[in-house]
Amino acid sequence: MGWTSEIYQSRIADPATRSRHPAGSPCAAEIECYLSACDGVDFNGTALVLGMTPELRNMALRNFKRVISVDSSRVAINMFSDWVSEELRGNETVVHGSWADPKVFQGRECSVVFGDGISANLTDYSSALATLEVIASALAPGGRFVMRNVLVCSGIVVERFQFGRLLEEFRAGEIDEAEFGFSSRMLGFHDRAYDIEREILDCSLVYEHLDRMAAEGLLTEVEAAALSRYRFMGTNYFPREESWIKLLAAAGFGAPETHPPRGKLWNEYYPIQSFSPIRD
Repeated sequence: MGWTSEIYQSRIADPATRSRHPAGSPCAAEIECYLSACDGVDFNGTALVLGMTPELRNMALRNFKRVISVDSSRVAINMFSDWVSEELRGNETVVHGSWADPKVFQGRECSVVFGDGISANLTDYSSALATLEVIASALAPGGRFVMRNVLVCSGIVVERFQFGRLLEEFRAGEIDEAEFGFSSRMLGFHDRAYDIEREILDCSLVYEHLDRMAAEGLLTEVEAAALSRYRFMGTNYFPREESWIKLLAAAGFGAPETHPPRGKLWNEYYPIQSFSPIRD
Protein backbone atom coordinates (compact mmCIF):
# COMPACT_ATOMS: atom_id res chain seq x y z
CA MET A 1 0.00 0.00 0.00
CA GLY A 2 1.45 3.34 -1.06
CA TRP A 3 0.59 6.99 -0.58
CA THR A 4 -3.14 7.08 0.14
CA SER A 5 -5.22 10.11 1.07
CA GLU A 6 -5.20 8.90 4.68
CA ILE A 7 -1.40 8.74 4.72
CA TYR A 8 -1.09 12.28 3.41
CA GLN A 9 -3.68 13.50 5.94
CA SER A 10 -1.75 11.93 8.82
CA ARG A 11 1.25 14.12 7.97
CA ILE A 12 -0.74 17.32 8.61
CA ALA A 13 -0.33 18.80 12.08
CA ASP A 14 -2.80 21.69 11.73
CA PRO A 15 -4.97 22.15 8.62
CA ALA A 16 -5.89 25.71 9.67
CA THR A 17 -2.26 26.89 9.56
CA ARG A 18 -1.28 24.38 6.88
CA SER A 19 1.54 23.03 9.02
CA ARG A 20 2.85 19.48 8.88
CA HIS A 21 4.61 17.23 11.37
CA PRO A 22 8.41 17.63 11.54
CA ALA A 23 10.83 14.88 10.49
CA GLY A 24 8.45 13.68 7.79
CA SER A 25 8.31 17.25 6.48
CA PRO A 26 11.22 19.73 6.51
CA CYS A 27 11.17 22.28 9.33
CA ALA A 28 12.18 25.94 9.00
CA ALA A 29 15.82 25.23 9.93
CA GLU A 30 16.00 22.47 7.31
CA ILE A 31 14.48 24.73 4.66
CA GLU A 32 17.23 27.25 5.45
CA CYS A 33 19.78 24.48 4.84
CA TYR A 34 18.19 23.73 1.47
CA LEU A 35 18.48 27.38 0.51
CA SER A 36 22.05 27.81 1.77
CA ALA A 37 23.07 24.79 -0.33
CA CYS A 38 22.09 26.80 -3.43
CA ASP A 39 25.00 29.20 -3.11
CA GLY A 40 26.32 29.90 -6.59
CA VAL A 41 23.31 28.69 -8.60
CA ASP A 42 21.28 30.97 -10.89
CA PHE A 43 18.37 32.35 -8.84
CA ASN A 44 16.98 33.96 -11.99
CA GLY A 45 16.43 30.50 -13.39
CA THR A 46 13.95 27.69 -12.76
CA ALA A 47 13.77 25.46 -9.70
CA LEU A 48 12.47 21.91 -10.17
CA VAL A 49 10.75 20.42 -7.12
CA LEU A 50 10.24 16.66 -7.00
CA GLY A 51 6.95 16.04 -5.22
CA MET A 52 4.38 18.43 -3.76
CA THR A 53 6.26 19.25 -0.54
CA PRO A 54 4.71 22.64 0.35
CA GLU A 55 7.67 23.80 2.42
CA LEU A 56 10.09 23.31 -0.49
CA ARG A 57 7.74 24.78 -3.08
CA ASN A 58 7.17 27.94 -1.02
CA MET A 59 10.90 28.40 -0.51
CA ALA A 60 11.57 27.87 -4.21
CA LEU A 61 8.83 30.31 -5.22
CA ARG A 62 10.22 33.00 -2.91
CA ASN A 63 13.75 32.67 -4.28
CA PHE A 64 13.59 31.54 -7.91
CA LYS A 65 11.98 33.12 -10.94
CA ARG A 66 10.01 30.02 -11.91
CA VAL A 67 9.17 26.71 -10.26
CA ILE A 68 8.15 23.37 -11.78
CA SER A 69 6.74 20.79 -9.35
CA VAL A 70 6.41 17.18 -10.50
CA ASP A 71 4.45 14.43 -8.76
CA SER A 72 2.97 11.15 -9.93
CA SER A 73 0.20 11.26 -7.32
CA ARG A 74 -3.07 12.98 -8.21
CA VAL A 75 -3.97 12.75 -4.53
CA ALA A 76 -0.92 14.79 -3.51
CA ILE A 77 -1.48 17.34 -6.28
CA ASN A 78 -5.14 17.83 -5.34
CA MET A 79 -4.38 18.05 -1.63
CA PHE A 80 -1.36 20.36 -1.67
CA SER A 81 -1.45 22.35 -4.93
CA ASP A 82 -2.78 25.47 -3.21
CA TRP A 83 -0.48 25.19 -0.15
CA VAL A 84 1.77 27.92 -1.53
CA SER A 85 1.63 31.70 -1.29
CA GLU A 86 -1.34 32.91 -3.34
CA GLU A 87 0.60 35.82 -4.83
CA LEU A 88 3.29 33.44 -6.13
CA ARG A 89 1.13 30.65 -7.56
CA GLY A 90 1.35 32.10 -11.04
CA ASN A 91 5.08 31.35 -11.08
CA GLU A 92 4.58 27.62 -10.49
CA THR A 93 3.78 24.91 -13.02
CA VAL A 94 2.52 21.65 -11.50
CA VAL A 95 3.13 18.57 -13.65
CA HIS A 96 1.47 15.20 -13.10
CA GLY A 97 4.08 12.66 -14.13
CA SER A 98 6.75 10.17 -13.13
CA TRP A 99 10.22 11.30 -12.10
CA ALA A 100 11.57 8.45 -14.22
CA ASP A 101 9.82 9.58 -17.42
CA PRO A 102 12.23 11.43 -19.74
CA LYS A 103 9.30 13.15 -21.50
CA VAL A 104 8.43 15.00 -18.26
CA PHE A 105 11.80 16.77 -18.26
CA GLN A 106 12.39 17.09 -21.99
CA GLY A 107 13.14 20.67 -23.01
CA ARG A 108 13.40 21.92 -19.41
CA GLU A 109 16.54 23.57 -18.09
CA CYS A 110 16.65 24.12 -14.33
CA SER A 111 19.11 25.81 -12.00
CA VAL A 112 18.41 23.44 -9.13
CA VAL A 113 16.46 20.28 -8.33
CA PHE A 114 14.93 20.03 -4.85
CA GLY A 115 13.55 16.89 -3.27
CA ASP A 116 12.60 15.69 0.20
CA GLY A 117 12.68 11.96 0.88
CA ILE A 118 13.15 11.10 -2.78
CA SER A 119 15.24 7.93 -2.58
CA ALA A 120 12.79 6.34 -0.14
CA ASN A 121 10.08 6.58 -2.80
CA LEU A 122 12.15 4.66 -5.35
CA THR A 123 12.15 0.90 -5.70
CA ASP A 124 15.83 -0.02 -5.42
CA TYR A 125 19.35 0.83 -6.57
CA SER A 126 18.56 0.37 -10.26
CA SER A 127 15.41 2.49 -10.04
CA ALA A 128 17.26 5.24 -8.18
CA LEU A 129 20.10 5.23 -10.72
CA ALA A 130 17.75 5.46 -13.70
CA THR A 131 15.69 8.21 -12.07
CA LEU A 132 18.72 10.36 -11.20
CA GLU A 133 20.03 10.03 -14.74
CA VAL A 134 16.69 11.15 -16.18
CA ILE A 135 16.27 14.12 -13.86
CA ALA A 136 19.88 15.23 -14.39
CA SER A 137 19.00 15.86 -18.04
CA ALA A 138 16.94 18.85 -16.87
CA LEU A 139 19.86 20.56 -15.09
CA ALA A 140 21.40 23.64 -16.67
CA PRO A 141 25.21 23.93 -16.66
CA GLY A 142 26.28 24.74 -13.12
CA GLY A 143 23.04 23.27 -11.79
CA ARG A 144 22.74 21.29 -8.58
CA PHE A 145 20.61 18.73 -6.80
CA VAL A 146 19.66 19.52 -3.18
CA MET A 147 17.91 16.62 -1.46
CA ARG A 148 17.14 15.08 1.90
CA ASN A 149 17.30 11.30 1.75
CA VAL A 150 17.23 8.52 4.33
CA LEU A 151 20.64 6.85 4.50
CA VAL A 152 22.23 4.30 6.79
CA CYS A 153 25.09 6.72 7.32
CA SER A 154 28.59 5.42 7.93
CA GLY A 155 29.34 5.50 11.63
CA ILE A 156 25.72 5.33 12.72
CA VAL A 157 25.04 2.87 15.54
CA VAL A 158 21.80 1.25 14.42
CA GLU A 159 21.30 -0.48 17.78
CA ARG A 160 20.96 2.96 19.36
CA PHE A 161 17.62 3.27 17.50
CA GLN A 162 16.04 -0.01 18.63
CA PHE A 163 12.38 0.51 19.37
CA GLY A 164 12.61 -0.52 23.01
CA ARG A 165 15.23 2.13 23.66
CA LEU A 166 13.32 4.81 21.72
CA LEU A 167 10.20 4.03 23.73
CA GLU A 168 12.11 4.33 27.02
CA GLU A 169 13.62 7.66 25.95
CA PHE A 170 10.25 9.03 24.87
CA ARG A 171 8.63 8.04 28.15
CA ALA A 172 11.50 9.71 30.00
CA GLY A 173 11.07 12.93 28.01
CA GLU A 174 14.51 12.61 26.41
CA ILE A 175 13.24 12.71 22.81
CA ASP A 176 10.19 14.40 21.33
CA GLU A 177 7.20 12.94 19.49
CA ALA A 178 8.70 13.45 16.05
CA GLU A 179 12.03 11.88 16.99
CA PHE A 180 10.19 8.93 18.53
CA GLY A 181 7.62 8.42 15.79
CA PHE A 182 9.84 8.83 12.75
CA SER A 183 12.88 7.01 14.13
CA SER A 184 10.69 4.08 15.21
CA ARG A 185 9.56 3.63 11.62
CA MET A 186 12.93 4.09 9.95
CA LEU A 187 15.27 2.26 12.33
CA GLY A 188 13.30 0.96 15.32
CA PHE A 189 12.82 -2.50 13.77
CA HIS A 190 15.91 -2.65 11.60
CA ASP A 191 16.56 -6.26 12.61
CA ARG A 192 13.22 -7.56 11.37
CA ALA A 193 12.06 -5.09 8.68
CA TYR A 194 15.27 -4.19 6.82
CA ASP A 195 16.68 -6.32 3.98
CA ILE A 196 20.42 -5.70 4.23
CA GLU A 197 21.21 -7.17 0.80
CA ARG A 198 18.58 -5.18 -1.10
CA GLU A 199 18.74 -2.15 1.25
CA ILE A 200 14.96 -2.09 1.47
CA LEU A 201 12.86 -1.25 4.52
CA ASP A 202 9.48 -2.99 4.61
CA CYS A 203 7.38 -0.52 6.58
CA SER A 204 4.38 -2.86 6.68
CA LEU A 205 6.35 -5.16 9.01
CA VAL A 206 7.00 -2.20 11.31
CA TYR A 207 3.38 -1.14 11.58
CA GLU A 208 1.99 -4.65 11.80
CA HIS A 209 4.12 -5.09 14.91
CA LEU A 210 3.15 -1.69 16.32
CA ASP A 211 -0.53 -2.44 15.68
CA ARG A 212 -0.21 -5.66 17.70
CA MET A 213 1.44 -3.76 20.53
CA ALA A 214 -1.35 -1.19 20.54
CA ALA A 215 -4.03 -3.91 20.49
CA GLU A 216 -2.37 -5.56 23.48
CA GLY A 217 -2.38 -2.29 25.42
CA LEU A 218 1.41 -1.92 25.37
CA LEU A 219 1.30 1.62 23.98
CA THR A 220 -0.41 4.71 25.38
CA GLU A 221 -2.71 6.85 23.23
CA VAL A 222 0.00 9.52 23.00
CA GLU A 223 2.61 6.97 21.88
CA ALA A 224 0.29 5.39 19.33
CA ALA A 225 -0.59 8.82 17.93
CA ALA A 226 3.07 9.82 17.57
CA LEU A 227 3.79 6.57 15.72
CA SER A 228 0.75 6.80 13.43
CA ARG A 229 1.82 10.19 12.03
CA TYR A 230 4.55 8.48 10.03
CA ARG A 231 2.60 5.39 9.05
CA PHE A 232 3.40 3.94 5.63
CA MET A 233 2.65 0.40 4.52
CA GLY A 234 4.92 0.21 1.49
CA THR A 235 8.67 -0.19 1.12
CA ASN A 236 11.45 2.39 1.23
CA TYR A 237 14.78 2.27 -0.54
CA PHE A 238 17.10 2.99 2.40
CA PRO A 239 20.68 2.63 1.13
CA ARG A 240 23.88 2.53 3.09
CA GLU A 241 25.88 5.72 2.64
CA GLU A 242 28.61 3.95 0.67
CA SER A 243 26.01 2.54 -1.74
CA TRP A 244 24.51 6.01 -2.19
CA ILE A 245 27.90 7.54 -3.03
CA LYS A 246 28.56 4.78 -5.58
CA LEU A 247 25.09 5.35 -7.06
CA LEU A 248 25.73 9.08 -7.48
CA ALA A 249 29.06 8.38 -9.15
CA ALA A 250 27.43 5.87 -11.50
CA ALA A 251 24.83 8.52 -12.42
CA GLY A 252 27.61 10.99 -13.24
CA PHE A 253 27.61 13.10 -10.09
CA GLY A 254 30.44 14.24 -7.90
CA ALA A 255 30.66 13.45 -4.19
CA PRO A 256 27.77 14.85 -2.16
CA GLU A 257 28.21 17.66 0.35
CA THR A 258 26.22 17.26 3.56
CA HIS A 259 24.60 20.33 5.12
CA PRO A 260 23.56 20.74 8.77
CA PRO A 261 21.27 21.22 10.80
CA ARG A 262 22.05 19.04 13.75
CA GLY A 263 20.26 18.44 17.01
CA LYS A 264 17.39 16.17 16.05
CA LEU A 265 17.60 12.40 16.09
CA TRP A 266 16.65 12.05 12.43
CA ASN A 267 19.55 14.28 11.34
CA GLU A 268 21.77 11.24 11.90
CA TYR A 269 20.11 9.25 9.11
CA TYR A 270 18.15 11.85 7.10
CA PRO A 271 20.81 14.33 5.87
CA ILE A 272 20.37 17.21 3.46
CA GLN A 273 22.93 16.87 0.69
CA SER A 274 23.84 18.72 -2.50
CA PHE A 275 25.62 17.30 -5.53
CA SER A 276 26.28 18.30 -9.14
CA PRO A 277 26.97 16.42 -12.37
CA ILE A 278 30.57 16.00 -13.45
CA ARG A 279 30.55 17.60 -16.92
CA ASP A 280 32.92 16.58 -19.70
